Amino acid sequence: MNDLIAQLLRASQHRIIGRIGNEPELKFFQSGTCKLQLSVAVNKPGAKRDDGQKPDWFKAELWGDEAQSAADTLHKGDLVDVTGRISTDTWTNRNGEQVTDLVVKVEQWAPIGGQAAKPAAPARATAPAPAAAAAAWGSSTGGFDDSEVPF
Repeated sequence: MNDLIAQLLRASQHRIIGRIGNEPELKFFQSGTCKLQLSVAVNKPGAKRDDGQKPDWFKAELWGDEAQSAADTLHKGDLVDVTGRISTDTWTNRNGEQVTDLVVKVEQWAPIGGQAAKPAAPARATAPAPAAAAAAWGSSTGGFDDSEVPF
C-alpha cells in the first residue's frame, strides 16, 4: 500500500499559494549544486486573521539554478505560487524516532504581488544542516512558531 501511495505522490502535480514563513535557506553542497528550502503558510479557506485558526505549513525545495534565482527573489512574508510534485523525506530525529515529511519538489514558482520588483537581499549560504537544525526543519509546524507568521 505504501508503494502505491508513493507512486501516486510522484505522479501528481500540486500547486500551493501562500506566504513564506521564514527567510529561505540556501545550502551549497560539495558537488557544486545548491538547494533552497522554504516553508509556505497557507490559510484555511474562510479563515480570518483573528479567528484563531492556524495556517497549514508546507515544506518546499528548489534545486540548482532555480534555487539561486529564487533565493535572490523570495523573502520572508512574500506571497508565492509554487507548483511541483510531492515527495517523502525520511530521517531520524534527535530522539531516535523515524520521521517522514512531505516536501513539494518545486518545478515552477512565481512571486505574487510585485515581489520581483523589490531589491533582493543577499541569500544566506550555509553548510549542510547539522542534525539539530534538521530536526527543527522536520517539526510539524515547519520549525516555526505561529507567532512568526507574517500575516
